[in-house]
This record gives sequence, C-alpha cells and structure tokens, in this order.
Amino acid sequence: MSEPFIDTDERLDTVPGTNLSLIQKIDGTAFAIDTLLLANFVKFNADMTNAADLGSGSGILAFLLKYRNPALQITGFELQENFIDLAHRNLQLNKQFADVNFEQMDVREIPARILPESYDLVVSNPPYFQAGSGRLPARPGRAMARHELNGTVKDFVEAATYLLPYGGRFCLIIPSGRFYEIIDYLKAGNFGLKRLQFVMPKEGEKSHLVMIEAERFYNGHHEPMPNIIIHMADNSFSNELQTLFSAGLKSYTRP
Repeated sequence: MSEPFIDTDERLDTVPGTNLSLIQKIDGTAFAIDTLLLANFVKFNADMTNAADLGSGSGILAFLLKYRNPALQITGFELQENFIDLAHRNLQLNKQFADVNFEQMDVREIPARILPESYDLVVSNPPYFQAGSGRLPARPGRAMARHELNGTVKDFVEAATYLLPYGGRFCLIIPSGRFYEIIDYLKAGNFGLKRLQFVMPKEGEKSHLVMIEAERFYNGHHEPMPNIIIHMADNSFSNELQTLFSAGLKSYTRP
C-alpha cells in the first residue's frame, strides 16, 4: 500500500508523548492540548469493547484512545467530508491500528442510522461555541469544528444517550462556562456525573475548560479530580503537561 498523500495545506505531526504521526491541516483545525487532555482523562474498564467518537475530525482522539487501549474497537463519526478523507489517510499512515473506522455522518442522524445502545464508551470534543457567539473563523472547516453550525452540544449529548446502554460512559471536554448547561442535558439523558476535572489556561487564572465523565443511570457521588494547569506564571508548561509530553498517555492493560 502506498504512503498517503499530504497536501500543500497540511503537515505531518508527531503527537507529543507517543510514536504516532498524523497528517494535520495548517488552517487552525490541527489537534490541540484539549484533545490530548481528554484522551488521557478517559478511564477504561474491562467491559469496554466498542467506543464512538462524536465529531472525530482528523481522527486524533480515536487514534489516541486506540494507542492507550489496543483492544478497543473505535468508530469516529464526522460530518465534514474533508476530515473523513484526512482520517482515512491517517489510518493509512498508521497501519498498526486495526478496528478503527470512520463514517461520514451528522450526529443528529445517528438515531436513524445506528443501532441503539451499541457502544460501551462515547467520547467527544464537540463544538465549543454557540452559533452567533464570538467571531466566526473565516475558514469553513474551523468554523464548523468550533461553532455549533451543524449540531449543538445538546445534539451531541442526545446522540451519546442513544448510543449508550445502562452503565455506558460518556467523556467530553467543554468550556467551563457551559458546565451547568451540559449538566442539564446529561440529566435529561439519565446520566450521572462520575468524574470531573477543571483545566486552567495559566497559573492563577480561572478555569476555561472542564472534562466530564458521566455514566448512564449512575446515582452515586462524583469524583472531583485535581485541577490541571497548562501554563505556569512564567509561561512554561506545568509539571502535569511536561509529564504528558514526555512520559506520554496513560497506557491501559486489559485484565
């Protein structure tokens, strides 16, 4: 099989802390620290065999989860055709991965096209900003990835609700300012909060992101986790980030 094509608006990146090489767009839609943090945040258990990534983009989150848990079968659902093409080229580039698939699909169409309760784990790095809020990026791909132009965060939660059975887990990262909104959506889908971790952009600043693990029909207490700081006051990366970049993602060995 020939090596994948890399276009003039793309570059080949090595994911920090891994041996993964991925083709990324240079238009602002390349993977960022939030994706690495979410991939590291996900907690596996022995019962998880099938995972879905909602809004999978170039496939980075799916590849990172497969890197951590090689036995996991993962399907990425992505609306934009150019991202699906990019994900398939990244799959061609990383031939060591089996059981990773990508389908072009609007998350709002999932109930009409996918069997219910067919996944054990759903992950998502959904669009952060509501339509009409903030300045819309000029490039359509980035605009659709960051703003709710084709599906809202509520749509992503409803898709996860449909895909997960009793005890199924949903992990996502969202802006902290939308935390209570997301909690309402999760409650409507009979999710209970399991774990919670806030992310600070810089030492001494307020949280700008939050990572959530929710479980369907869970009714216990949630586990608050230590906050993550990305940059220290002197603009250096925090110890947590330096460890992530050097030691890599937490590996998982199925018992």
